[in-house]
Amino acid sequence: MRFLAESAKKSFKYFVMRILSFFAALFFLCSSALAAGEAVPATAYFPVLPLNAPEDAQAQLVPLAMNRSLDIVHDDVMRAIIVIHDETRDATAALAMMAALAGSQNSSTVILAPQFLLPSDIVRFSDHLPDKGKGFAAWQVLGWSLGNDSMPIPSRKSVSSFTVVDFLLMYLSDRNIFPNLDTIVIAGHGVGANFVQRYAALTAAADILEKQNIKLRFVAAGATSYLYQTASRPMGGKKGFGLSDAAACPSVNAYPYGLEKLNPYGRHVGANSVKINYALRFITYLYAQAIDAVPDASCAAMAQGNSSASRAENYRMYLRTLYSDIAGKTQTFAKSNEGVNDAISLFGSACGMESLFGEGMCPPSMGAVQN
Repeated sequence: MRFLAESAKKSFKYFVMRILSFFAALFFLCSSALAAGEAVPATAYFPVLPLNAPEDAQAQLVPLAMNRSLDIVHDDVMRAIIVIHDETRDATAALAMMAALAGSQNSSTVILAPQFLLPSDIVRFSDHLPDKGKGFAAWQVLGWSLGNDSMPIPSRKSVSSFTVVDFLLMYLSDRNIFPNLDTIVIAGHGVGANFVQRYAALTAAADILEKQNIKLRFVAAGATSYLYQTASRPMGGKKGFGLSDAAACPSVNAYPYGLEKLNPYGRHVGANSVKINYALRFITYLYAQAIDAVPDASCAAMAQGNSSASRAENYRMYLRTLYSDIAGKTQTFAKSNEGVNDAISLFGSACGMESLFGEGMCPPSMGAVQN
C-alpha cells in the first residue's frame, strides 16, 4: 500500500512549481561560475528555498559540481546520478570519482554533486564566492547529513539539506530539459551514505517521479548507522530483535537512529508514512567486512551493532523481519570481497557498478547477500 498524506501532496506540488521558477536563476549562476574559472568550492551554484517560503523570500545558494553544463537541453541523457560527498565535504572529488567510474557512460549520464558547506567553509572561500558568501547556505557539523535545516542568515529562511536534493530531482524531472531521462540514482559513501538512507526514508519525491516514469534508486555505501522504523534493535549476541533500552540510551529511538523527535523535514512527512513507504524504495546497501574503528560509537549506533558490517547485516535481517518479502524485492545488501570500506572499492564492486549504471538489483553472483 502506497501512502502519502494529502497535505504533503499539495505542499509538494506547490513546491515543484516554485522550483521550476527559481531554476531560471540557475542558468546565469552556473554559466558565470564556469566562465570565471575561479577556485570556488564547486563549479556552480543553485538557489534553494524551504517548503514554506513566502513568495518574496530570497533563495539561499548551494555549490554544485557537475560533469556537464546545465543550461542546454540534454536529449542524450538517459541517467542522472546525484552523488553526496562524505564528511570531507569535497563535492569536486566526489564528482571526479563518480565520473571515473562512469567511463564511457558519461556520454549519456549527468552527474551532480551538491556541496553542503559549514560556516567555516564560507569564511575560507569568501574571496571566491559572490558577495563574500553572504547568501550561501551553511549547516552545522554533520547536520547536513541528517537533513537538518541550514543555519539562519539575515533575510533568508533556513532550508533542509534534503530539500536541496528535492530541488535537484525536480529539475532533472523537467522533460523540457531532460526529455529522455529514465533513471536517477542518489549515491553516497560513509556519512554521505547516512544522508542517502535517511533521505530515501523521508522524501516524497519517489512517488512524484514514478508518475513521470522516472525510476529513482538509492545506493548507500559504507553507512555508519541506519534509521530504524520501530523500537526493535538487535539482541546483541542472541538471534532476533527486541525492544531497545531507552532508559540506558535515551537517544536510541530518536532521529537519526529512530523515528522519534524527527527534524522539521521529517515531521512534514510523518513517521507513519516512513514506516509504510520505506520497503517500496529501491535501495542498495554496500558494505565490507572491514576491521576498522567504529565510525559512530554513540550508544544509539552501538545498539545497531559493534561494527559497520554487523550494523548492515543486522539491518538486513531487521527489514526482513519487519517487511517480510516486500523489502527483499526492492532492497539489496551486498558485501564487498575486498574487505575495505572506501568509496572506490564499494562503488567499483560488481554490485556497486550494477546499482549505479545497470538495472539496479544485484544477483548473488555480484555479491548480494540473500535474506
